Amino acid sequence: MRDVKNILYFADGDFGPNSTFKRAVDLARQNRARLTLMDVTPESDIAADLIKRYGLADEAQQSEQREAALTHLASEWAGDLLPHVRSPIGNPFVEVIRAVLREGYDLLIKPARPRAGTGAGLFGSADMHLLRKCPCPVWIDREPERPEAAAGADHAPGYRSILAAVDPAATDARPMSQMIMERASALAERDGAELNVVHAWQFTGAGEGQGAAVVGAGSGLADALRHIERRHAEALGALVADYGLTMDDGRVHLAKGDAAEQVLARADALNSDLIVIGTIGRPRDAGVFIGTTAEDVLQGSHIAVLALKPEGFVSPVTAN
Repeated sequence: MRDVKNILYFADGDFGPNSTFKRAVDLARQNRARLTLMDVTPESDIAADLIKRYGLADEAQQSEQREAALTHLASEWAGDLLPHVRSPIGNPFVEVIRAVLREGYDLLIKPARPRAGTGAGLFGSADMHLLRKCPCPVWIDREPERPEAAAGADHAPGYRSILAAVDPAATDARPMSQMIMERASALAERDGAELNVVHAWQFTGAGEGQGAAVVGAGSGLADALRHIERRHAEALGALVADYGLTMDDGRVHLAKGDAAEQVLARADALNSDLIVIGTIGRPRDAGVFIGTTAEDVLQGSHIAVLALKPEGFVSPVTAN
C-alpha cells in the first residue's frame, strides 16, 4: 500500500493506543504519509438548561476534551509524525466523510464498534454508514483475540491470513478485482501473511438443484453449468496469474453458491483475520452505494475488513 499518503484515523471514542491506532501509525511511518487523528462529538439532545443545572459538559467542552485526548495520544505514540488532530461536533459518520472529501484522505482506518445484542456482527451503525458511503478505502480493524499479546507493543500485530474476495468474470468489475488484489497482496507481503483469493459463482436458471435426474450427464443444463464454471475459472486464473498464483494453487478458491455465504465460509475455514472486498464493482446510478454481496459480507463478518470503492464513486454526503 505504498500509494497511501494521506491517512485519517477515526478514534470513534477510543483514545487508547489500540492495535488499530498502531496500525495507522505504522503505515504512516512506512509510507511517509500524512496522518490525522479525528474524533467527533455527537450533537446533544439534552436541553441547555439541564446541562447547566447538573454541571454536565456541553458539546464544546466535550469536543475540547476529545481533542486533548487525541493530542496526548499523538504525543505519546506518534510524536515523530506530528499528526494533525481534529474534533468537530456533529453526526460522526457525516463529519468523517466530510473530512475525507475536504482533505482528500486516501485511507480511513478505525477500530470496529460491534453492534449490540447476542450474535450481532462486528460492525456497528456508524461503521456500516462509512463502509457504504465513504469515497476512500475504509479499513475497519478489530483487536486481536488475545489483546494481551499486543498490549504494550510498539507496533500493531501483523495479519496471519488475508482473504481477497474478487469478481473477475464481470467485465466492468474487473478493475475493482485488480484493485482488491493489489491491496491484498501488498498487505500480505508487508505482514508476511498468507494470501487466499476467493471467487464465487452461481447459476439461478430454472431446473438447477432439482436433482440428478435433471442435471444428468447428458443434460443441456449440465453442459451449460460446466461452460459457466469454465468461464469463471478462466477469468479467475487470468486475474491471479499477475500475482504469481494459478488455479492449481491451494490458495485460489473457485466456489459455487451464494457469493456472500461462500466468502464468509472461506474466511472461517482459512482462519482469515482480514477480508479485502469491493463494496460495488463499478459506479452505479445515484442512490446505489453498495452491492448485495458486499452488504451481506459486511453484515455477517466478525473479522477486520478493508472495503474499496470503484473509481468515480460519488458519496451521498457532501463536503459542506
